[in-house]
Amino acid sequence: INGDTVLQYSKPQIGGGVANGFDPKYKQDGKLLSNGFIALQSEGQPVDFKNIKIKQLRR
Repeated sequence: INGDTVLQYSKPQIGGGVANGFDPKYKQDGKLLSNGFIALQSEGQPVDFKNIKIKQLRR
């Protein structure tokens, strides 16, 4: 945010109890993720988001 890294992942994968209850041919525990989505949420109070921009980062 404003130039500061607030969250970073290295080799994200399915697992840690998150994949429980799903058919393993679709959600394999330990499988590395190659794509996904970004979700914005609030914690119990209404919130508005404005001017959200997604930037491609240099590798």
